[in-house]
Parts: sequence; C-alpha cells; structure tokens
Amino acid sequence: MAQSPSAGPSLVDLIARGILDAELAALVWVLVDGRVPVVVAAPAGRLPPGSQLLIGLLTSIRPDLDAESLGAPLTAVGASSLVRGRRAGGVIEAGSLGEVRQRLGSGPLPLDDDQLTFLGCVLVLGEASAGTRGRLRITAAHYVRPLARDAHGHSQRLDPAVLATWDDRLERYEHFAWGVLPEIAARLGRRAGDLEADLHHRRDDLAGLAKAGVTAHDEVQRLIAGYRIRYGDGHGGKAVVPGLAAPAPADPMSPEPSDPSSADADDGHGHGPLDSHGT
Repeated sequence: MAQSPSAGPSLVDLIARGILDAELAALVWVLVDGRVPVVVAAPAGRLPPGSQLLIGLLTSIRPDLDAESLGAPLTAVGASSLVRGRRAGGVIEAGSLGEVRQRLGSGPLPLDDDQLTFLGCVLVLGEASAGTRGRLRITAAHYVRPLARDAHGHSQRLDPAVLATWDDRLERYEHFAWGVLPEIAARLGRRAGDLEADLHHRRDDLAGLAKAGVTAHDEVQRLIAGYRIRYGDGHGGKAVVPGLAAPAPADPMSPEPSDPSSADADDGHGHGPLDSHGT
C-alpha cells in the first residue's frame, strides 16, 4: 500500500532519518499510548516540517487521529483543547519550551500557569547542522509535569523535566528520562519496573526496524497496532500466548488484548511483533 502524502514520515522513518533516536521514540510512543499530548516546537519559518513530524509520529501510533487538524498551527483555542485532553498534539513556532509557554500564556485567551502544566511532551526542533538552514532534528525533549496536590490539597507546580537533548560534540542524544520514570509510570497507572522493561524492548525493536529499513507508514502502523506483549514478567507482566485467552490490560490506558489467534504473539525470545528479527 502506498503511503499517504498527508500521513507524514512514520515513527521508524523518523529514527532512520536521525530526527530522533530509538530510545526517545520509545518513550514518546509510551506517552502517546497513555494519551499524554505532544507539542512540537518548530523554528521560525519551519512550521510545515514540524507539522509533518507531528502528524507522522502521532498517526503511526494512533491511526484514528485526524491528520489535517493535527497539522494546523496551535492556537489558543487548540491549546485549551490540548491541555484538557481533547487534542492529541499540536505544532507551534517556537525555539524552546520557555518560548512555547510564553506564546501560549499571552495574547488572546491565554493559558494560565496551571493549564500550562498540562502541555505533556514538548519536542523542540532545531537545525541538524548548527548555523545552517536544512535538515531538522529534535534537539530537546521535555516532559511538562502536570499540576499536583500535596497531602493538604495545596497546588504544586513542579518544574518541567528534560527527557533528552542532542549533543553536537558527541553526535548523539543524552537521555535523562530515568529521573521522572516513576512519575510517568504513576501517571500511566503502571509500575516503574514494568515501564522501564517495556521501554527497553520498544527501543530495541524500533532500532531493529529502522536498521532493517522497515519504515513504510502503513506497515509501522500495523506493527504498532499489533504490539500486545506485556513486558516486565519479573514484575508480574504477562505475554500473550497463541491459543490462550489474552490477559486483561493492567490499566485502562493500555490497548485492548489482541485476538488469541493473532500472529502478534510472543515469539519465544522476549521480543514483540515489532522485533526486526521477525519482520
């Protein structure tokens, strides 16, 4: 099946192009699965590629989303829907998380400080080669920690956490998500150990697909939709086994169990249907 021009590059294609790495892609995948919104901040004059990145990333994971509405620049009204959980993501012209917050917190119908804590995952795009206008990559990824309440019911605004940054000198990403994984796990209704194991498997499978050149949008959608393995068996996770009833998801944000006769079952070596060894 030919890839729809409006679909944007697939999540695996983004990895293959060096726009992000497999570790960050796995984390974004988990967040999108958990209905955490994604905001892409694009450099001045680069909204179209920012929109294509957002559309490709989100629709790889959630094909039900409307690509056309996702690609429109994020307005105050759209941002209001996003922080209320009614919109999966948005793209905005900004050079940093601080600029995203400043733009959405000013002008007509601005978001207030509490609302700005529900921006979710913010991906900042920058030029792949410093000082030149050309290929873009994600240069920083942030997790905006949502408003919390202490034991006495008082509001607590926690600083956003850096998930990853691109290091020009090392020519690779530095990852810092480990510092907030327990918080993310709690938000998704999961145990931190299970989430960490799941992320490792998703990372390895995505990297394998990128290396094998399995990047077509429709194929990546199909593989992601079939990703039904529950990792972290040491923490109580279960895998779907052919011929047996699938276990119920541990939390309401997890995908529904697959058909027990599905071929997207555990292949016996600890990897899921996205494993490049089985594609």
